[in-house]
Amino acid sequence: MEILPYEAGVNTVKGQLNIRGASGYTMGAGERSLLLLDGVPLLGSAAGNITWSVIPTSEIAQVEIVKSGGSALYGSSALGGVLNIITRNAPTTPETRIRVKMGGYSQPKYIQWQWRDKPGLFYTTELTHARPFGPHSFWVRAQRRYSDGYTKLNWMELNNITGKAKLNFGKHFSTSLYVNYYADRNGLESQWKSPADPFEAPIGEEDNYGKGSKLHINGFFNYISSPNVVIKIKGALYDVHWQNYGTNQDFSNEKKYFGEVQFATNWSKSLNTTAGIVLQRTSIDARIFGDHHSLSTAAYLLTQQRMFQEVTVSAGGRWETYQVDDKTLDQSLAPQVALNWKHNDWLAVRGSIGWGFRVPTVAELFTRSKLNVFIVESNPDLKAETSISLETGCTVMLPGKEWLPNLKLDVGLFQNEFKNLIEPSLKPDVPDTIQFQNIKDARITGAEVGLKSALLKNKLLLGIAYTWLDPLEVNTSGTVIDTLSYRFRHTLVSTITGYWLRFSVTLEHRYSSRMDKVELFDENPLTEQDKRVPIRLWNASVSYSWHHWEFLLRCENLFQYYYTELERNLGTERNFSLTCSKVF
Repeated sequence: MEILPYEAGVNTVKGQLNIRGASGYTMGAGERSLLLLDGVPLLGSAAGNITWSVIPTSEIAQVEIVKSGGSALYGSSALGGVLNIITRNAPTTPETRIRVKMGGYSQPKYIQWQWRDKPGLFYTTELTHARPFGPHSFWVRAQRRYSDGYTKLNWMELNNITGKAKLNFGKHFSTSLYVNYYADRNGLESQWKSPADPFEAPIGEEDNYGKGSKLHINGFFNYISSPNVVIKIKGALYDVHWQNYGTNQDFSNEKKYFGEVQFATNWSKSLNTTAGIVLQRTSIDARIFGDHHSLSTAAYLLTQQRMFQEVTVSAGGRWETYQVDDKTLDQSLAPQVALNWKHNDWLAVRGSIGWGFRVPTVAELFTRSKLNVFIVESNPDLKAETSISLETGCTVMLPGKEWLPNLKLDVGLFQNEFKNLIEPSLKPDVPDTIQFQNIKDARITGAEVGLKSALLKNKLLLGIAYTWLDPLEVNTSGTVIDTLSYRFRHTLVSTITGYWLRFSVTLEHRYSSRMDKVELFDENPLTEQDKRVPIRLWNASVSYSWHHWEFLLRCENLFQYYYTELERNLGTERNFSLTCSKVF
């Protein structure tokens, strides 16, 4: 998701979602920020990771971000926040859209780094058709993506077909069904060959690749029992198969089943309640994890009360129990209380306290594998993580007049206290061996300041946001032991967009400070090997619309800046792309 790193408090480390630094980097095995698609969890079953490629980005209607812990309503993996992606419904008239994206990567700017004769190319083709039929509607999309990649093993090719149907039966019943099938082949990157050859693969790993498929089905059924009572039934199936080839021969076959029944009741104009029960079952047959199954059951309740027309109080909680191989691994209670005070149209104040939890994934518990020079060992004794999240903040909106700007200022302060935080760490006195371990305690304190403005009668839009984090490992008395790995202490993002006739021009900038600590390869101050640097990225794009045509010319990493988010893995090389789309 290209836009996420330009949202305040949100970034990714090698594709792993971080909301306010909750996840850091856990080798893709255990997200602390939950991804929802149309309100249904979209995390993989074994590793609990996010596969961004399965998300139909061209069919997104809205993205909602909850930055504080959401375990009270959403359960495990939501203790660091929630990202809910809402797909669009079909339009009221038939529509066909063709979209083609073509681009290429620049050659490395240092001659000694150039490793191929021609720059790498990539393309995406999409065909979408949508139409209503009576009171119902549907859309279906077919997509093909291919990329040579910017490094030897960054190549990928995938085929994806996605569809969504929305059915309305009178005033009381409606249902929705979403289906996504995805098949891909991709190179398997671990680290670069050497500092002198950062775009090439280590000797012996040049032909490593993986292939797999993912089937995701989710849907819901709504029943409006009365003007004040709604019952919603949700269900999902996530079926995953993958196989690695080359030096790593791991494979996995995974299935996850999800079901939820939710009741929403309006007791009065100012009081409403949401309650539900959830069941989720997972089964895994894998060389890397072994054969395992898990079961989680949960019940939750959330009540909102509006008082004095200005104050809204929310209170609720969730009880969840989690079993692995028919043995109870953990039981957790996660209460939450939030208060919002909207004084008038220009000032709103918020505050919340919530308890969160995350059970270890099958990957964290049972992975046995080899990652380049490292051996990954299992740790079936892992305990569940728990957290307490505190947040306070305010939003100030100042409307402009004529040529004066509209201003929106948002300020937030937060602190997350973690116990038994799970992180991948090198085992003491065991060379080159990684194991997921419970860090006894951790604390992340931070602040966010965001400013958005519209000038020149909304012809010029400005946005800037700064996030500060203080991520610490502490002991039971609160004494600081060390800094948490893979967190950016300072992040500054800014966006400027201007509109003129049928054109729009956007300039984006992202700065992330040098990581204080990593786990795998610490820098050598004498030789500067594995040196860590801040991230300074600029992106630019120009778009033009004409009738039903849309054209977008974009450049990412405009100044070809070299950096790493994960040691010995270069960030994306500068690339140019042209996207053309036509709606019939």
